[in-house]
Amino acid sequence: MQVRQILGKSIALLLAMQLFLIGFQAKSQIDQGNSSIEALIWMTEQYISVLVKIRSLQDKREENDSPKLKSKR
Repeated sequence: MQVRQILGKSIALLLAMQLFLIGFQAKSQIDQGNSSIEALIWMTEQYISVLVKIRSLQDKREENDSPKLKSKR
């Protein structure tokens, strides 16, 4: 169980780093001459894919935890 918690925290850290890097790339795009709106649209598209990953991981976790709750009852 402890390994699973460490893995979950590692995944969360990597996803947070990915979000930070998306913001950093958007700033770089603005510095290179892209408009703020273009960078914001690009950033939103990138964030959506990360949020979809997070949601799918959350759904898998809930599915894996659900049988354990039923067997304990």
